Amino acid sequence: MRLSADRLTAARLLVRVEEGAFSSRLLAGGGEPAVRVRVLEVLRSMRALDAVLQTRCRRELRKLDAEVRAALRIGLAEAMGLDMPPELATDGAVHLVRRLGKASASGMVNAVLRKATKGWRDTLAKSPIDIQLSHPEWLHRRWVGHFGERAAEATMAAAQEPSVTWVWFLEDEARIQLVDEEVVLEAHPWCLDSWSAPHNASRLVEVVSQGGAYAQDPSSQVVAHVAKSLSSVGQRVLDLCAAPGGKSALMLQLGGWSRAAAADIRLKRVRLMRPLLEHAGDCTIVTADASSAPFAPGGWDLVLLDAPCTGTGTFRRHPELKWRLGPESIDELAAKQKELFVAGMQLVAPGGAILYSTCSVEPEENEGVVADLPEGFEIENIEPHLCDGVPFIATTAGGIRILPNPDGDGFTMHAVRRVG
Repeated sequence: MRLSADRLTAARLLVRVEEGAFSSRLLAGGGEPAVRVRVLEVLRSMRALDAVLQTRCRRELRKLDAEVRAALRIGLAEAMGLDMPPELATDGAVHLVRRLGKASASGMVNAVLRKATKGWRDTLAKSPIDIQLSHPEWLHRRWVGHFGERAAEATMAAAQEPSVTWVWFLEDEARIQLVDEEVVLEAHPWCLDSWSAPHNASRLVEVVSQGGAYAQDPSSQVVAHVAKSLSSVGQRVLDLCAAPGGKSALMLQLGGWSRAAAADIRLKRVRLMRPLLEHAGDCTIVTADASSAPFAPGGWDLVLLDAPCTGTGTFRRHPELKWRLGPESIDELAAKQKELFVAGMQLVAPGGAILYSTCSVEPEENEGVVADLPEGFEIENIEPHLCDGVPFIATTAGGIRILPNPDGDGFTMHAVRRVG
């Protein structure tokens, strides 16, 4: 009964994602692991799943009811990605489609999955690599052009793997408590003071929910460490697009600031991040548009602008983004990012710096934004400010790009110093 209920919940969530919801919000708070793994497995592998299903289905998948598509995808995902015997996956999908109120489609679901769950390997072996690794064809072409074929395929493969929970501790007592409980903590290979619990991740998540630690992708944590390295003790720091607050909180945790402020345009998210930032340190928290923030020009020694972006480095945690983005999305966001960056530069004090970062790996959203600097500003090389071992490639504008990899999301960073 539990498995049947999990499938039903997963199917309903997948229908909601298809209608425009975000999986990260639907799955927030954990919930049943079996639901989470099915939702994310389907969303990560959707193009591969649909390619296999379409060869066995007489009707176009896009013309089926959303509930029927969800049942088919869950059934095949169980066989392809979750190592469930084909007969059990097929039988489960048939029962699922009936519980979803689409009993008339049960015969079709049975017929399609009986063939698909047994022949998917041959179908995928004959498919292009972008289908095998379940990414849009346009994005595969773009990444091959920018990063080369080997790096593009490694990036897509990394995005297909489940993400690991990595945390930094707000309270050292929380870490000590885990050690006392004999929970084995594993240090991240290239992000300072970032930890996972590979054999007891659920206990680590409990500590996060209790406020003793904060879960944050290691590449995102690196941004805060770079921000700290770019400045000296006693300086003033401002995070312009702070929500959900992880980078601001980690910068506060690292300490040494004479003044800190965090802003975000969304009041609801400002309210949600307030307890975290108040726990982490002394910080002024405001609701403000970064393009016209109510701060004095030239008043901040370090400005962090972690700009809204396409998120092409975060498909592992936000897989539905792959299917919602198009080439036009990149250009649209780049124009807004340039506006935010220009506004952020005006807030930098003489001798200070602005750290511009995104969780996108697209050049237009990164080096394209920091190009053509006005007089009085110059690029600062970020490499000396990185933790040892960070797997990066240099950008054409003196920044660094971390492509999605087994140990972290994709991120891009550039630093610009005000010299005049």
